[in-house]
Amino acid sequence: MTSWRPATHEIDPLLEAVANAARATILPAVSINIPSPSTDGILSQRLRDGRELRLKLSTRCLHQKQRGPRTVIVYALLGNAVVDNRIGYQVKGQAVLDVATRAFLDIECQLEQVAPVMP
Repeated sequence: MTSWRPATHEIDPLLEAVANAARATILPAVSINIPSPSTDGILSQRLRDGRELRLKLSTRCLHQKQRGPRTVIVYALLGNAVVDNRIGYQVKGQAVLDVATRAFLDIECQLEQVAPVMP
């Protein structure tokens, strides 16, 4: 069993916002510090470092499996993000949710810069 250890570095505010949005998309009741998306599904929020984020994220259930004694559901994450109306990112990743406790065991997000946004 892995024991808890404190974080060794500060998480990037952009990755933190994407991970929180993934949690809120999969389990809507987990919307801590997440504003509701607009009617077109785009989430707009100010990051804790002052940058403005616009995020469109979708999740898809991939499969259910056993992780040790726990049954988990693995979700795929896919979307697009724009920061400060200047930098565009493609978002990919996955989230692992414990079925019994509804706790997220892992959320992995990769952001690939795709291009500057044209005004």
